[in-house]
Amino acid sequence: MVAPWKPKEVEELAKKMSKSKVVGIVNIEGIPSKQLQQMRKSLKSKAEIRVSKKNLITRAFEKAKLTGMIEHLNGSLGLVFSDSDPFKLNKIIVSGKISAPPKAGSVSPHDIIVPAGDTSLPPGPVIGDLQQAKIKAKIAGGKIVITEDSLVVKEGDVISPEVASALARLGIEPIEIGLELKAAYEDGTIYTSDVLYIDDAETLERIRTAYINSLNLAMDAGIYNKVTIPLLLSDAYRKAINLATNAEILIKETIKTILAKANAQAAALKSIIPEPAPQPEGKAEEKPAEEQAEKPAEEKVEEKPKAEEKPAEEAKPGPEKKEEKPAEEKPAEEEPKAEEPKPEEPKEEAKTEAEKPAEESKKE
Repeated sequence: MVAPWKPKEVEELAKKMSKSKVVGIVNIEGIPSKQLQQMRKSLKSKAEIRVSKKNLITRAFEKAKLTGMIEHLNGSLGLVFSDSDPFKLNKIIVSGKISAPPKAGSVSPHDIIVPAGDTSLPPGPVIGDLQQAKIKAKIAGGKIVITEDSLVVKEGDVISPEVASALARLGIEPIEIGLELKAAYEDGTIYTSDVLYIDDAETLERIRTAYINSLNLAMDAGIYNKVTIPLLLSDAYRKAINLATNAEILIKETIKTILAKANAQAAALKSIIPEPAPQPEGKAEEKPAEEQAEKPAEEKVEEKPKAEEKPAEEAKPGPEKKEEKPAEEKPAEEEPKAEEPKPEEPKEEAKTEAEKPAEESKKE
């Protein structure tokens, strides 16, 4: 005879499945009843967790015409009902994980370290249990003290009964446990666990990469929209300025760059060409041998007329000039130079009438 509560349970589950926006199957394997009750309380405002027998859940799915969910019923499981979408529901369930003491025989997901410090344990046989679990402890001040950090289990190792018991006595709960959403139904679609779990950081990175790739494609193809127009205009302006700069077209935007480039080229050229050595003070600059050979000859030629001009300035009498130098050395054009000093003309008027005929004979 079927127990009266079983058909009632099936009816109630089927009604919940029909009324809820999302129906999910959660794995509760390895979760102690105490921690399961804590999870129920923490998720009460967002989701309802219901645990029942597998055959009753199967009949409820059949009655609610959700037969596609039956194939996901394996292991220790429960049902979850929520008005949130499957992805949000999975995120809520993952965030509802809590810490718990490890079970003997389970595999440690990470290194378990007991930190040094005081404990609330009184002296007694428990200190021997701690030492069997490779925890260094001693009695000090009427209580048990952990003397140093102790690595009791490495990642991937099986947790021994001694370690599990010692951790439970110390109140250390290094294991994080929680529900796992195996499948969720919404509007005729079943979402499995492999698509429900979304890494927020990874998803944001994928969206960012897709955006950048699509933007680059639109830029290369010259597709104009509200995102690409400012970028395309900026790119065109930059290319125009580069072209004008390379062509040395002087405009307001390029003149500084062109002048800076010319200055840099001049500086580079200056660094290649050696500077002339400084001349010592008080010494004349050295000149080529040809110039030095020509200079004395030119100076001698120029000095001769100067030597001849001196007697003319002294206003010596004509007969004395002829006796001092032969007529061949005198240039033909220098005879009038002796008469150049005009201020002496008034003196000639003062001369006697006897001297005038002598001067006229000279001129002739």
